[in-house]
Amino acid sequence: MEYLIDTQVFLWSLLDTSKLKPHVIEILENEENKIYLSSMTFWEIALKNQAKKLDLKGISVIQLPHIAQQFNYTILNLSPYDYVSTGQIPLKENHKNPFDRILIQTAIRNNLVLISNNAKFQQYEENGLQLLWE
Repeated sequence: MEYLIDTQVFLWSLLDTSKLKPHVIEILENEENKIYLSSMTFWEIALKNQAKKLDLKGISVIQLPHIAQQFNYTILNLSPYDYVSTGQIPLKENHKNPFDRILIQTAIRNNLVLISNNAKFQQYEENGLQLLWE
């Protein structure tokens, strides 16, 4: 199976696996699954780290792509179509986060199951998002 993990799931897989559901850990550790991580995730983490909104517990932001590869996560480089097609999903009144929206559209466009605990993502299932957390 192929999955896309959101930024929070990536960080928890590195820093605090106790926040992950047991079945999510099984998915991440199962070598038969292909786990994707959006290249945009690194930008989001860098911005939050620089703004002091994120504690990486001594890990340098520069190390994160290498660490992701050590975890056997495949870094998914976004295409221009991933960006421009974001306008194809409805802009929800309570959810305008551009990082989230690009993850959602990337999962839909690439037929990936998005692993996220963000409750706001559920409203995009009607638009074709395959979401996994519970």
